[in-house]
Amino acid sequence: MRIAVIGAGAMGGIMSMLCWKAGMGVTVYDVREERLADIKKSGMRVTGALNGETFPEVGRAGEATAPFDVMVLAVGAEETGVALRPLSPFVHRDTMYVSVQDGSAVVALASMVGEERAFSALGWVSAFETTAGEVEIEEMRSLVLGSFLPGAEARLVPVVEAIEAVYPGTTRLAADLEGEMWRRLECAAAVSALCAIAGAVPQDVRGLDDLNAFCEEAAEECRQVAASVGRELPATISTWEDAVWHSVKPPMLRDVEAGRKTEVACLSGYVVERARAAGIAVPVNSAILTLVKEMQSGRHRPGETALSELRRRIAEEKGMSLL
Repeated sequence: MRIAVIGAGAMGGIMSMLCWKAGMGVTVYDVREERLADIKKSGMRVTGALNGETFPEVGRAGEATAPFDVMVLAVGAEETGVALRPLSPFVHRDTMYVSVQDGSAVVALASMVGEERAFSALGWVSAFETTAGEVEIEEMRSLVLGSFLPGAEARLVPVVEAIEAVYPGTTRLAADLEGEMWRRLECAAAVSALCAIAGAVPQDVRGLDDLNAFCEEAAEECRQVAASVGRELPATISTWEDAVWHSVKPPMLRDVEAGRKTEVACLSGYVVERARAAGIAVPVNSAILTLVKEMQSGRHRPGETALSELRRRIAEEKGMSLL
């Protein structure tokens, strides 16, 4: 099986290692030429909860290659179309597209490639790319693979079985991808955004009374919206724990610090979008969404000033929802 992994960051590195160790032919793509040169010279190394070295092929968009059986999307959700376009000649009619992006990114992917070809690997994983180019995994609970089309997840059985043979317990198939997506949204949307606003990792902010309250309120709003579309989610013991990140910066915090677009639209944004359609008030998620969007444009920086602004906006949103 031929696999293209688009994006050589943390999740791209993990997927490359899992597939390569499972005996698949892996080709890695990335817009960073220096990163590709390093991979070509020394391979990719994963440390922490999983350990291993990988020596995938290095590809460059536009260069001729045999068609791929699977396209793994490990870039920002906003970059999906741009990343796929140069590789579009190198697929066949049965090529599967697997998103390892946050939140609802697979919904947008399905609109590009068709629901029957769009799959997701929801990552209950805490990992980051070090300055040396290694991928360090703090915790890896599982990758949950599935499709919105009932029964279509069976196409991924060979991939999951091959990975499980080498790394037992790292992957599983889901019959209800939408339900799994809402479970991930419930915790990831709140924790990743609150850390981006506070400018700190979860273990350093989860003890703050109002942030803890906001986190649980945002999760409860998500549960209400999920219930409106037929997905009943049980209350979590700790949203912070379920998000998986602990001492590692969640992706949204890293993106804000680097001045990149975040995936807030696929997290809190999706909750807000579906809430509006259902006529449900979600003041905490709404405040988070508008503030993070402004942070992306540089109007606010992570830290106490941004937290104060969040508190103000949540109070304002709650007041409006009572009118």
